[in-house]
Amino acid sequence: MTDTLHLVDASIYVFRAYFSLPPSFTDHKNEPVNAVHGYTSFLLDLLERQPDYVACAFDESLNTCFRNGIFPAYKANRELPDDNLLYQFQQCQRITELLGIQHYALPTFEADDIIGSLTQVWRGLMNAGRVVILTRDKDLGQLLEAGDELWDFAADTRAGPAGIREKFGVRVDQLADYLALAGDSVDNIPGAPGIGAKTAAILLQTFDSLSELLARTSEVEQSSIRGAKRIAATLESHRQQLQLYRQITAIKCDIPLEFECIDLRPAQCDPAALAVFADEMRLSERLRIRLAQQSEGQVIGGHK
Repeated sequence: MTDTLHLVDASIYVFRAYFSLPPSFTDHKNEPVNAVHGYTSFLLDLLERQPDYVACAFDESLNTCFRNGIFPAYKANRELPDDNLLYQFQQCQRITELLGIQHYALPTFEADDIIGSLTQVWRGLMNAGRVVILTRDKDLGQLLEAGDELWDFAADTRAGPAGIREKFGVRVDQLADYLALAGDSVDNIPGAPGIGAKTAAILLQTFDSLSELLARTSEVEQSSIRGAKRIAATLESHRQQLQLYRQITAIKCDIPLEFECIDLRPAQCDPAALAVFADEMRLSERLRIRLAQQSEGQVIGGHK
């Protein structure tokens, strides 16, 4: 059986818990910890499926990412987390560590870049190893190879390279080009004016990449694509911006992260440390039982 590494885009699951659970969940200092409760439950759900290898990546760069340095408007449409949410993120990282899961967060790189770099190192170590990325972020599709998947854990839906192509009309290796052209309102990337998702896909199906497209704008103008003259003129007048957006939409896969495969195996938990965490966060009795089962190496549906 092929070894599988599960990589968790952790911040997405922290935010999901934060917005879906009421703030009435409080810790021993009466701080809201709804995200901590929901995220802990999510991690236990994952561990109870007994993944052989797993790691979590957190977004810590916020407005300090290298992308902000080359394009200050990047994600400027998002509100920064308040003190409570920052506190909850710290506690979510804490429970990740207590549950024996390797986790990463860097001030100048996003979780996507960490996941991309972990994927690259993993492929070098395992040769035939596959990767499953737990996320709802389409951008991570550009990391997929044959056999890999994006897994929306909450919805329990999965998509491999073929699913990405079916959804967006482009190959996974074209996804960064597609996002640069079509734009991404979530990340505040404008894209090329008047070139939406459908046109971006058609252009890449015809010209293969953004660099090819920009090198052959005269052919775009002569093509049968609807609005070809306008599109060619837009590409010419926005050439520099599109090249900049392409730097932003591409996931970095060369962050120097050193690890051995064994480092990504879930480690044994410390029952006493988990009990302290449960007391401080005022976790429910059900979560306490599940944490105890995990620390004893007993999981629902089987044994480690």
